[in-house]
Amino acid sequence: MLPQELYLQNGEKAVLLLHAYTGSPNDVRMLARKLEREGYTVLAPLFSGHGTKDPMNILNMTPDVWYDDAVKAFNKLKNDGYEEIAVFGLSMGGLFAMKLLEEFPGEFVAGGAFCSPLDPTSKHDIYPNFMQYAEFTYKKQVSSPDELEQKLNMIKVPLKNQLQAILEVTSQTSLKLKELSVPIFLAQAGLDEMINSMGVYEVGKLLKKTYHEIHWYANSTHVITVSKERQLFEEDVKAFLSHIPWNED
Repeated sequence: MLPQELYLQNGEKAVLLLHAYTGSPNDVRMLARKLEREGYTVLAPLFSGHGTKDPMNILNMTPDVWYDDAVKAFNKLKNDGYEEIAVFGLSMGGLFAMKLLEEFPGEFVAGGAFCSPLDPTSKHDIYPNFMQYAEFTYKKQVSSPDELEQKLNMIKVPLKNQLQAILEVTSQTSLKLKELSVPIFLAQAGLDEMINSMGVYEVGKLLKKTYHEIHWYANSTHVITVSKERQLFEEDVKAFLSHIPWNED
């Protein structure tokens, strides 16, 4: 069965969780279940083009489409009556989480990003990792090495163009981080194989107007939500959410 949106309704406080590039709500499922048990409602939408068996479906989309998906998920929570919402995202999802915080000031109680490419000056290795993901996926579908090579060659230019478009969103978003005024939670894996781990501290420097926490997980890899220190990470997110100023009396 292909991945689908995850919507766990269990309390007046809501958390919007955005998944990673090439990922799906399965990325954040365990964190979502943890927060549901703690009494939160959690919505983890599926970004357009994701959750299929063809990587080209992702490359046929644009960052604007994905940001629109994030806005629609936010509006879904609002329309369902949730007035107190926090937003977090894994990797690219964290980029859109921070963009939501910037574009909708006063609408969120807190937010954050997990192993996210928020520093436009940092080197990343997303291109080779996407190619590995595509090769792994296509190997199950093709009948010959030539067909595999053909499929992989088809995605190289669209991938480069899409990563450039994502970098432009990163550059725009980083410029406005200094304006954020809600509490921010940043998580970073020490063994991150996709982005420069130290970039999280550059992001922290930009958060001048607000309280923020940086959590470092020395033995974890990029998908921190399923990595070695997952349980510690989940406890840290839980603690952060329990201490932020929700509006309830």
